Amino acid sequence: MNLVTPAAWCAALFLAATLFSHTVALRLLLLFAGIALVIAAALRARLRGAEPGIVFAPPLLLPFALWAAWAALSTLWTLDPAITRKELQNEIGYAFLAYWLCFAGAQAAGSARVLLGIVGLGALAVCALALYAVWLALSGTLGSLYGGPGAFASTLLILFPSTLMLAWYAMRKNWHRALVGLAVALLAIYALAGYAVQSRILWVALAAQIVLFTLLLLRRPPASSVSGRRAKLLVVSLASLAVAGAIAMEIRVHGERVAAAPGEASRDVRIALWQSVLGRIAERPLMGSGFGRGMARHELREELANRFVWHSHNQFLDTALQLGWTGLALLVLLLGWTIWLGWKVARSADDLAFACGAALVAVVVGMTIRNMTDVLWVRQSALLYWGVVGVLLAWGTRAAAGASGPAR
Repeated sequence: MNLVTPAAWCAALFLAATLFSHTVALRLLLLFAGIALVIAAALRARLRGAEPGIVFAPPLLLPFALWAAWAALSTLWTLDPAITRKELQNEIGYAFLAYWLCFAGAQAAGSARVLLGIVGLGALAVCALALYAVWLALSGTLGSLYGGPGAFASTLLILFPSTLMLAWYAMRKNWHRALVGLAVALLAIYALAGYAVQSRILWVALAAQIVLFTLLLLRRPPASSVSGRRAKLLVVSLASLAVAGAIAMEIRVHGERVAAAPGEASRDVRIALWQSVLGRIAERPLMGSGFGRGMARHELREELANRFVWHSHNQFLDTALQLGWTGLALLVLLLGWTIWLGWKVARSADDLAFACGAALVAVVVGMTIRNMTDVLWVRQSALLYWGVVGVLLAWGTRAAAGASGPAR
């Protein structure tokens, strides 16, 4: 029995579970079951002296290890050891296991059908739940099952470029029209659900992802059935319409939020918050206050007289607050390395490699923009991010290796 195949099922179900909040127990069950299968597959291959058929060591090990090591070292000087220990488990340990499981599972034979089918159904379900909860103004457990507006916006920024990649690849390979239509329909559902949750930064990030994907696509050779000039004109026209739509939605959402809460913009405390955070970073510029979101929660709430302000509302400032400028440099290294690897894969002549590489770069850029006004690269959003990164790298590097050698 090939143990990597059931690991692919665990990875697919795990990713689908991360689309929803309140699924912690299910996520952990699937995560540990999948990792056990991956380890068993590696041990079996080693004992038999046979070729395992997959790569067990994922890319990004070095930058991830450096970032994780500095976060772990912060236990020596953290202001709150309990928070640091908990966050190391959640945001380092579980995140890496999610990345490893999805990277290994995505290499199994037939993994594309399993992953795309299960995660696609999960994406449809979470969007339907968000629309149902928002439009009926539901609250409580049902209303938060999709993670709330902030986490849900992060979910869409991970799903959108991946689904856009799928739609492009399906059209490129002349898949059945029904499959292409399903991918395009999902993109429309993302837009509708994104509008429902009233997230402003979502549309800025989506516009950036569309522009990035377009720029990468323009350097590709055209399909044989369409001339190069016509193909490029069509791509630019569609992208321009999409970006214009995203900008219009951002303006509309902003106007509706201001109308619903007059004076909201003037009451936004983020500028004052960021100034306060910069001052606290200056007190511990190299090492920070210790790994973990909310390390200065009590001080920030008291200083700004706002119980909702308990972290920096900016991923980079919060990282510097936690781990100093050293930790921020290591996080930038990790993100930059991921973008560089995605760019290398996207330069392949293989269509699948390009699609995965372009989607990977867009996911990182979109999540970075999303977290410029909040700190939501945690919990379900972080697990979904790392899982999708693992899948895209597994498919992309294998396709690139078949076309022009392995992507390093």
